[in-house]
Amino acid sequence: MTTAIIYARVSTTRQAEEGVSIESQVEQGRVKAAALGADVVHVFRDEGVSGRTAKRPAFLEAIDCCAAMSVEYFIIWSSSRFARNHIDAGLYKRTLKKHGTKVVSVTSDVDGDTDDGWILESMSAMMDEHYSRMVSKDTRRSMLANARAGHFNGGRVPLGYRVVPDGKRKRLAIDEGEAPVVRSIFAAYLSGHGTKIIALALNREGITRRGNPWTKNNVGLVLRNWVYGGCIVFNRVDGDGTVRA
Repeated sequence: MTTAIIYARVSTTRQAEEGVSIESQVEQGRVKAAALGADVVHVFRDEGVSGRTAKRPAFLEAIDCCAAMSVEYFIIWSSSRFARNHIDAGLYKRTLKKHGTKVVSVTSDVDGDTDDGWILESMSAMMDEHYSRMVSKDTRRSMLANARAGHFNGGRVPLGYRVVPDGKRKRLAIDEGEAPVVRSIFAAYLSGHGTKIIALALNREGITRRGNPWTKNNVGLVLRNWVYGGCIVFNRVDGDGTVRA
């Protein structure tokens, strides 16, 4: 019996809605498998995961499945669904080839086993990475402009704030229900109390951090958060390697 697995991926919810959805990729993958005379033994899905990273749970499971079950075909919608990093693409294709698995694209009939096909596949992988880099730059530029304009780019909402609409964008507004906690933390710190003492006092008074107990690290993060100084910070990396968004 000839076997195949299908791997489908979308990077964002928007891509799923406006591009080729997971289900559409799987459906077309089954059509491709039938054309190859192969039975689909498993379908793997990564939703909301970038192809520029190898840390894709379903993708890694698909690789392991092919190695363990000697699957003949690894079916994808297009080369960009396999990887957006040409080095990763080459390494994983070589791993699959060792186990007798061939990567097959629904949208391309290029045979990577031929010299011409190898060149075309390599060029395609590099173009996929180039496109991904351009999209990443455009997205970062847009988000930086958003932050400079005082808008909220998403992520965890800081304690003492809530998100409110501002046209098509969003802004942070003071949450008067949580704001007194933040003010008390800064007042206690300015009075000379350390983060551990402040955390213990908050817990003793039954004041939680959105339902969770306080630790000295939590208090320290509040005191170091630039948002309480009126600054929206995006894409800055601290000295300890922590990204502040």
